Amino acid sequence: MKLHNIIWVCLLAFVLSGVQANAQFEDPRVLGGEKIRDLEPIYPNQEEVRPSGVKSAQSGFVFLGFSTDARRAAMADAGAGLIGDASGALFLNPGLLGFVHERQAFFSYAKWIFETNHQVAGAVFKLPNAPGTFGVGFITHSAGEINGTAINPDPASVGFTETGTFTTTNYALSAGWGFQITDRFSVGAMARYAHQGLGSSEVFIAGNRQSQSNDLNAFAVDIGTYFNTGFRNLVIAMSVRNFSPGGESQFQREHFELPRAFRLGFVFDLVSMSGRTPAPHHLNLITEIDSPIDFDERTLVGVEYRFKQATSAMGFALRGGYKHNHDLEDYSFGAGIDYKTEAGKGVRIDYAFKHFNTSFTDPVQMVSAAISF
Repeated sequence: MKLHNIIWVCLLAFVLSGVQANAQFEDPRVLGGEKIRDLEPIYPNQEEVRPSGVKSAQSGFVFLGFSTDARRAAMADAGAGLIGDASGALFLNPGLLGFVHERQAFFSYAKWIFETNHQVAGAVFKLPNAPGTFGVGFITHSAGEINGTAINPDPASVGFTETGTFTTTNYALSAGWGFQITDRFSVGAMARYAHQGLGSSEVFIAGNRQSQSNDLNAFAVDIGTYFNTGFRNLVIAMSVRNFSPGGESQFQREHFELPRAFRLGFVFDLVSMSGRTPAPHHLNLITEIDSPIDFDERTLVGVEYRFKQATSAMGFALRGGYKHNHDLEDYSFGAGIDYKTEAGKGVRIDYAFKHFNTSFTDPVQMVSAAISF
């Protein structure tokens, strides 16, 4: 496919994303194409302005959509087209695997919102006589202890009875492969097994009260592409994450899908765009459209400045980002340092601060560490 055709396809995808955002509020079969919901609040200061409404809370296993590394978390989770590390290739765009040429292992930790804990780990490697790069990853999310309740029909009660505390189990294991088709284009895919355990509940079956376990397993796949256009290092990347071939999952009577999301991203090398050589200063502008199944389309904007002398093994980076049309998050920032020898061995540490635009949620801080060997 010629370069100009690829650019037209990507521009069309941007337009379709905007059309989809408005079309979800229309149902021509029922109301002749008129909006079925007014996006403006009826009662000023009492409602969310332009509420997302029909797409909210449509997925389960939501921990699969949380940030997985501090580098991208500092840039509003943008970075589907950023090569050079394993975490983005394993959890955001498997198309990046083809451009990971050394063995890497990494670990990320975040004290997530509402005193929960989020951990991510993974590794990428090559196999002898096998093309491409392979990767494995693991996600676990701990929600701590949760107070259990049961309905109390006694009119004199508060309506419920406490049943003690319980804990949940949330984890996912991923494995995949990516390879370069040309020196500027690569593709990849990941398979993911996820498990979620929400304790047990008391239910009535045929008039009898029984205890039922709320454990569920799910299978998903990710696919992605990476393309360096060759025009001053402009990169176009696309990915689909958490697509479940089995369709909907079910907890008792509740049906839902996994947090499937489509991502279209561009990486602009601003130093190259200005006609200069991007060394030792590197400045990337990342713009992406994120289309999740459980919310309206979001715009992610991130900036990364990196400094590294050609003769030095040590480098550092400064990052910042902003999420537009997100229900909780807005700005983020962070930094990182890395040390890598000429043989490709080294270490890397990244930090991110994510601000949440609500008085009920504290900011999230995330730390990632990686080694190349």
